[in-house]
Amino acid sequence: MDQLEALYETIPKAVGFVERKIDIPSHTVNLYGPPLSGKTWAVLDYANAIPKKRRLYIDFSDLRLDKSALADSLQGFIQARNIETLILDSYDGSIPIPHCRQAVVVTQAPFTENPFMPLLELTPLDFEEYLAFEKRLAPPEHSFSLYLKTGSLPLMTGVHESLLTRRLHELVRSIFPERVDQALLRHMARHLGKPVTPHQLYSALKRSHKISKDRLYAALKAYEARRMIAWVEKFGQPRAAKRLLFYDFAMPASLFFEKSLMGQLYTIAAWRFIRSGREVFYHDALDLYDPAEDLGIILSPFANPESSAAKIAGRIEAIEALGIKRLTVLTISNTFRFHFDKISVQAVPFYEWMIEDALQ
Repeated sequence: MDQLEALYETIPKAVGFVERKIDIPSHTVNLYGPPLSGKTWAVLDYANAIPKKRRLYIDFSDLRLDKSALADSLQGFIQARNIETLILDSYDGSIPIPHCRQAVVVTQAPFTENPFMPLLELTPLDFEEYLAFEKRLAPPEHSFSLYLKTGSLPLMTGVHESLLTRRLHELVRSIFPERVDQALLRHMARHLGKPVTPHQLYSALKRSHKISKDRLYAALKAYEARRMIAWVEKFGQPRAAKRLLFYDFAMPASLFFEKSLMGQLYTIAAWRFIRSGREVFYHDALDLYDPAEDLGIILSPFANPESSAAKIAGRIEAIEALGIKRLTVLTISNTFRFHFDKISVQAVPFYEWMIEDALQ
């Protein structure tokens, strides 16, 4: 059977699909996001709502695909079959995008070849989405503890705790097949949520692996384009070392016997700002600073009113110089409020803060 006929007749089912916080529009769009964030399941669910004879789904990672033959015949097939919606999953640019009423182009990095194509980002699971995937009747603090262990990738939800490390390591080998990239991930994991420069990563990695500075810088640039890493700049000091974020917080934590709770919590909090479109920084006195809202964030997992007041007192001059009006202390489970001079201080458990409608 011709490959296009086979693809036209059969499309995978999005079995057990759980709704995400995006809506694929009825016009052409580039759906992008980091590896294993759930893009394929989202487009399959969308495709299955379209009449069978009006859709065509092509997965460019399918090893059966003859891409040279596809380039020659795809446009004619679309016209002959009157196909209205074409989904190009894992699109790699190996063939031109044909003309169709609607094309859904699925990539990891935004597709920049067509600057007029609308973009739609699918991020990994936030805590609210994780709760929908988990489907367990558990207290929120227990669910958040599981979230820290399983991470933000949809396929990790429901994995038994005894298999978590093995499964996470399988993902590392799949996403980073080269040993030097696995080693780079380990070095990045050591600095999760901490200030670090690309040069510092290069200096550490070259001691054990043969790698050029150009190779490392290109890898970091590619990871950033695919939304696998991000950087939090120091407020007022753009040349200072930036805090490093990885798109999933469980994968880097699985690479060491000792866990970095603060690195994981910082990653979760910072990504929430970034993915909401808010500009956020760090400061010597604050873990996160939102100047547009005069809001400061301090991560203190086991804080109480006394320890928080003491911590703020030691930083009060710098905090007041920023014009901060509100301080949020993110804890594991404690809740309290008080005022320090003219600053309103609120302590909120992470699991509550993550599902609030607005950042506070």
